[in-house]
Amino acid sequence: MLAEARKDLGLVGRPNHITREYAKAHGNEYLDAPWCDMSVTHWAHRSDNTAAVLPQGDRAYTVTHALDGRALGRWHAGTADNIRRFAQPGAIVFFDWGGSDSIGNIDHVGVVERNLGDGRVQTIEGNTGDACKRRVRGPSVIAGFWNPDYSKQEDDMPLTDADAKKVAKEVLASLTQEVGKDLWAARQGIFKPGSKLDFKTFMRQVWAYGKDGYAQSRAIRAELGALNAAVKTLAEALAQRDQAIDADALVERIRQEISQVTIRLSTAPADDEARTSQG
Repeated sequence: MLAEARKDLGLVGRPNHITREYAKAHGNEYLDAPWCDMSVTHWAHRSDNTAAVLPQGDRAYTVTHALDGRALGRWHAGTADNIRRFAQPGAIVFFDWGGSDSIGNIDHVGVVERNLGDGRVQTIEGNTGDACKRRVRGPSVIAGFWNPDYSKQEDDMPLTDADAKKVAKEVLASLTQEVGKDLWAARQGIFKPGSKLDFKTFMRQVWAYGKDGYAQSRAIRAELGALNAAVKTLAEALAQRDQAIDADALVERIRQEISQVTIRLSTAPADDEARTSQG
């Protein structure tokens, strides 16, 4: 908001680009109208602070703009104590040249650039002497002010690439764990005790060991299929030589014997370094 206001410092006369922009949206009568609140409206739009500064829409009339702040519960009367305690950079500040704190008597508006800490503020104002200038104002002319909730605008802004990478690193760090010696995967030789385990490493290992297990399973199934075929062939050959042999019963007996055999697959890969570097 303030960055956009500073760009217009030194702007003089009317019509100017602020009044032309407002008139394009609201009518040509604004081309030569007092442009102090048109300036605040312009800076709000240009800085993407429309919702915070203009909660009820564009403003060119200062009294209505002040009432917008009061309706939000953000209005502060222009006393020295209030100015010192509550006037923040970016506050919309309203002036009554007659010296009252009455919203109905407001004559002019600007934006607080800096709180001077003594009941005065440094402002940027459009249409002060028909120009955009910095001013120092105090409670004798400040009717009141309100602080827009700029935080909502900031929350809606997308993360930059740098911010996104920082968040991703912090999330990854929070999910990284040290492998304990009592962990099953450590006992089986899948991970080395004391090593750091994160999702990336974990998924690489799952992929590598899953691939190994699938390959071993296929090899075992193929070998068992070949053994079954050999057993059947052998039983049929024996039956042809000896009519007393029941080939089907012999095959079934051999299968039952084979079913009692326990096969243990090794869970440790032959080359740990090669497996952890995959993917």
